[in-house]
Amino acid sequence: MSFISFTFVFFLAASLILYYIVPKKFQVAVLCTANTVYYCLWNYKNLFFIVFSSLVTFYGAALVESLNKGLKEKKALVSKEDFKLLKTSVLHKKRAVLSGMLLLNVGMLILLKYYLVIFSSKSLILPLGISYYTLQTIAYFMDVYNGKYEREHNFFRYYTFVSFFPQLLMGPINRYDKLGIEMSKEHPLEFDNFKRGVTTILYGAMKKYIVADMLVVRISDIFDPAYVNMPGAYIILGVFMYAVYQYMDFSGGINMVLGIAKLFGLNMQPNFRQPYFSTSIADFWRRWHISLGLWMKDYIFYPLAFTKFMQKITKALNGSGHKHLARSVPAGISNIIVFCLVGVWHGPELHFLLWGLYNGIIIAVSDFMKPFFEKVNAFLHINVKGRAFHVFRIVRTFILVTIGGYFDRITDVSKCMRYMKNSVANFGNLKELFSVSSLSQMFGQVATINSQLMLVLIGCITVFVISILKENKIDVYEKIQSKNIAFRWLFYYVPIILVMISFTFSEADSEFMYAQY
Repeated sequence: MSFISFTFVFFLAASLILYYIVPKKFQVAVLCTANTVYYCLWNYKNLFFIVFSSLVTFYGAALVESLNKGLKEKKALVSKEDFKLLKTSVLHKKRAVLSGMLLLNVGMLILLKYYLVIFSSKSLILPLGISYYTLQTIAYFMDVYNGKYEREHNFFRYYTFVSFFPQLLMGPINRYDKLGIEMSKEHPLEFDNFKRGVTTILYGAMKKYIVADMLVVRISDIFDPAYVNMPGAYIILGVFMYAVYQYMDFSGGINMVLGIAKLFGLNMQPNFRQPYFSTSIADFWRRWHISLGLWMKDYIFYPLAFTKFMQKITKALNGSGHKHLARSVPAGISNIIVFCLVGVWHGPELHFLLWGLYNGIIIAVSDFMKPFFEKVNAFLHINVKGRAFHVFRIVRTFILVTIGGYFDRITDVSKCMRYMKNSVANFGNLKELFSVSSLSQMFGQVATINSQLMLVLIGCITVFVISILKENKIDVYEKIQSKNIAFRWLFYYVPIILVMISFTFSEADSEFMYAQY
């Protein structure tokens, strides 16, 4: 159900009206019902999987908390030796519960998500949001397992958190101690929440419909044909457009999700923080898909980095006097494994694994070579705190991220390698390639291209200006509200008009890129 369809608008309006007219103690019940209806409108048969995932982690967490409390109660009643034995026994039981939870929860994800590849079937459609709610339920279980907070005692409250309908398409991957706890509170009708929510939705719609949807078909014109001798100039244009498209589509969708949640008075975890202003690949991944990055850091990276094997490496390198290596080698190995998992999380195809390996290796090598880079900068007398060097690092990072787009977008690995080669060795004649006749042959009518390009430029300039303001810690919403009414209404209506115009020129199906994961 598209966020911009009449069906969704009617569904959202009905949900909001019920949410605010019922007694406040029933608001969670309204959300729970809305979530279930939304899921059934997609495919009621797949409702089983989200309920199953919720049940497994809810009762698994209940069992783990019971073991934790039982251990605490007996601490003062037994001797130290007996308590040590009891603690070991409880730990084994907790690990058995953890193993069972992972077997059922992650096993279901693996079976469904990789079934197409394993059995070469084309008939299976993934349950909506399974890649997101599986990670979300695992995070809840692990937080209770580690004693971060007490479990939720009401299953329907927990299920409401897991199934909250705006997040099912593309995340973010929320944490129970934030969104789940907030859902249990009463939320009075506040006009400011509506203004903020609508403004955020409009901003996301502008990114999605006047930029991403204008670019997606042109990107397909370059990368989808079987022709492998594509000139490098077009390929580089394609990966650059893909970098812009991917950000606008994903972040635009997330803006719409956050805006919808705000209409209900709920604050979701942000998923983007001006990622194309990053100064390194590591910094980029702290700003892009933030919720996934934090999930991987908390539940994969740290457990890996502190395994006995990694500790042995750290101890051996520290003993030989290589303190930097003692830190960077375990971290580098863990990062490579994490990014390979992130790649596989996107899909079971080889190109996703290579994309993850590419990012993991760059981060690992960058950290490993940090002392060398510092010596080079000192030798060349580079002012590492200067604006010029800062801009250089941003541009360098953007180029490295864009190169990763080859692996991400070109699904055929052999074709990907050929296109990377063509980008350097078969660049082509710019004058000929970008003539009216060549562009018409490649992309279609030039008049349509020009109209799409104008919308893309308007959208990109707007997003760039807003990103600069946000990067400088300026609250754009508050800035808008401080202006006179004419400026405020102009800000609201211009995006609406541009989005409506974009539908005239759009050839895309308006599906969100990350909805397929």
